[in-house]
Amino acid sequence: MKMSATSAMLLALTLAADVGFSEDQPKPPNAKRVFTNDDLNKYGETYGREAVQVQPTTPATSAASKTALDAPKESGKPGVQAKSTADQERARWAGRLKDADKAVQKAKMDQAKYASALEKFEQKRREAQTDFQKTLTQNQAADSQKNLLRATEQVKQAEETKAKLLSEAAQKGFKPEDLQGAPESAQAQQ
Repeated sequence: MKMSATSAMLLALTLAADVGFSEDQPKPPNAKRVFTNDDLNKYGETYGREAVQVQPTTPATSAASKTALDAPKESGKPGVQAKSTADQERARWAGRLKDADKAVQKAKMDQAKYASALEKFEQKRREAQTDFQKTLTQNQAADSQKNLLRATEQVKQAEETKAKLLSEAAQKGFKPEDLQGAPESAQAQQ
């Protein structure tokens, strides 16, 4: 009888395990539909263009769609095309100048940050009482001094880059005042 009770329990566990495994089997996932540009265009024609807005995802498609969008704006008049090219060139130089200004400002902020950290550590070093505190603050001040020198060099390089950019723009016929006042809409095209 003892053997049959053990066998019965084993049988019950086996059946329970089979039922448990059969419920845990994953169901095949629903197939996801991938829409192509042709599908989107078809739906756009059916439901109207306002419902469908295709945005380019890669630089190659971005450039292709940009030229396709700019084509209807341009007329056959050479003066209009030359003016838009000049505006685009000015916007490009204005964008480069804006980036150079941001680099100079960031370098100056870093320089100010390291200068204040150096002052703070120098003050702590003067107030240090134990040898450990003196050594620690001396090392912190030395690190801050290195960072300050590096930041100062970065400010120099950023200002030199900006000056070089301004001279190149002047050679192309752009004044710094023209580049500072470039309209945002022209910069957004770039």
